[in-house]
Amino acid sequence: MYIKALLTLLFIFNYSFAKNLETKSQILIINSYHKGFQWSDELINGVEKSLGDKNNVETTILYMDSKRIASPEYYEKLKDLYKLQLEKRKYDLVLLVDKFAYEFALKNYKDLFTNERLVFSGIEQYDASLVEKYGLTGKISGILEKRAISDTIDIINRMMPKLKKLHIINDFSVNGDDTDLFIQNAINKIGNKFETDYIRYSTIEELKEKFSTYKEDEAIFFVRFYNNKYKELHQNYEIAQMINSFELPTFSTDSLFIKKGSLGGKLIQIEDLGKNTGSLLLKLLKDENAEPIIETHNSYSYIFDYEKVKKFNLNPEALKKRINYVNTPESFFDKNRDFVNIIFIFSPLSLLLIIILIYNLQLQIKNAKNQEFLIQQSKLAEIGEIISSIAHQWKEPLIEISTLVQEYIFSHKRTKDEDEKYVKNIMSQIYYMTDTINDFQNFIKPSTQKTSFNIKDAIVKMMNIIEHNMKYNYIDININIEDKTKLIISGYHNELMQSLLNIVNNAKDSILKKRESDKKFKGKIDLNISNYLNYAQIEISDNGGGIDEKDMKKIFDPYYTTKNKGHGIGLYMTKVIIEDKMGGSISVINKTNGANFIIRLELKDENPSS
Repeated sequence: MYIKALLTLLFIFNYSFAKNLETKSQILIINSYHKGFQWSDELINGVEKSLGDKNNVETTILYMDSKRIASPEYYEKLKDLYKLQLEKRKYDLVLLVDKFAYEFALKNYKDLFTNERLVFSGIEQYDASLVEKYGLTGKISGILEKRAISDTIDIINRMMPKLKKLHIINDFSVNGDDTDLFIQNAINKIGNKFETDYIRYSTIEELKEKFSTYKEDEAIFFVRFYNNKYKELHQNYEIAQMINSFELPTFSTDSLFIKKGSLGGKLIQIEDLGKNTGSLLLKLLKDENAEPIIETHNSYSYIFDYEKVKKFNLNPEALKKRINYVNTPESFFDKNRDFVNIIFIFSPLSLLLIIILIYNLQLQIKNAKNQEFLIQQSKLAEIGEIISSIAHQWKEPLIEISTLVQEYIFSHKRTKDEDEKYVKNIMSQIYYMTDTINDFQNFIKPSTQKTSFNIKDAIVKMMNIIEHNMKYNYIDININIEDKTKLIISGYHNELMQSLLNIVNNAKDSILKKRESDKKFKGKIDLNISNYLNYAQIEISDNGGGIDEKDMKKIFDPYYTTKNKGHGIGLYMTKVIIEDKMGGSISVINKTNGANFIIRLELKDENPSS
């Protein structure tokens, strides 16, 4: 009897323990702004990338919309609404994105929460006395966003040593007030080096008119301009159009407007701020009794727009920093693509010609002047990438043809229809090999026209290429599309297909490697398509065992491979296509049984003016 009772107690304990292990940590995110506001969307995207799937964390997001409505009456109503929503929920942490959410949570903590710890991100000033005022000492952690105000002014001065006047744009808003202190301190340090024109009250039309004429000894330092002098809110695309219209070099402090008019500078990459915040959240989740942590995000990138740099005849290399360029110029192969096609398709002497080209290019690079802006355009590397990528793309069709021919030869009974089917399948692979050159030509051509297409079409076309190979390697592929998922994106159909093909082929190789030790192992690859915020999300996961942690950080580097005969170009090319050409993002994590690649591509905006 006692043994039976003891066993019952052990069962109850083990069941409760197992249930606790399955329980996900709950994080509430209160976003100061609306969904679609680029700054906070990028920050939250970085947070969720850092949290990942393996950390067993679930997030809930509430949007305050404080850019559009910020009256005391509105916040009072919002408090009542959140009180109803949260009264039966308990969270491990509450993340407060920017100042509106932070101050709202401090003021209404007793109405909204019980004993939750608060974590802020994106604010520029932390006041311990304010925390003490609301009796929340010991409950507040966070990441301060530190814009490189003084450093950026120094960068401008070093790149423009003859500078006579610097115009600084910072809107009249709550966030603008926080940055104002740092701007005023930086202006005081300038002294008599050059004149400053600090602008806080204006309109887009006034600024466009003011900076419509080029002056070689003037520049603009753009901090923000969401609210004009009439307290009207401007969308990001309106601000980008304004910056791009300026006829003075315009420097900035974060990554929001690079490629959209800003010349560049020492930039905070907003997604990195989010990743740093996510790391802090994980640290706090591991220890519920941890002391409060207040950190400053000090990670910056020196990013410049090549076209803007060239337009204003400036030289970022003078800063002696590691410079990253966007909008780089047309490469050698873009200018000579027809000639390159002829070499690869028709000439048996193509390798000899390539060697000659390499030799000539080496001489040109050795003797060329002003090499600073061409670091990212290494022509030798492009030749290697083209050769490797074409070889990589042709490998699978050749395997497919071999498989089809073997199936045809060893089939005991064949009808005329089956014969035609085999011939058709073989020819489709040959046509694919023929089309590879044209597809790759589109890849290396930066001016390729984007089109709107359904991502499902790219996946289906990719499956047609590999279905036989997967079948005879006993690998199941499942395509799952969530209900009501939006699938239309704007980009490059063929290149997306090639990117997916690279990932699926790598998954296949991992599965085959695992099968070497377990002949009965059944391979599985899942493609899950859903929507995340305003993105189409494609998750490609396999049960091939995953990626070693030592390889994870380098997996997208050019020529880095974990295979004995690998060339290391597939995933690198995939990252270039997804991030540089299509403006999306790609990341990878390990799940329980294998690797999980996550691709996010912005959905086509059916109403871009809204």
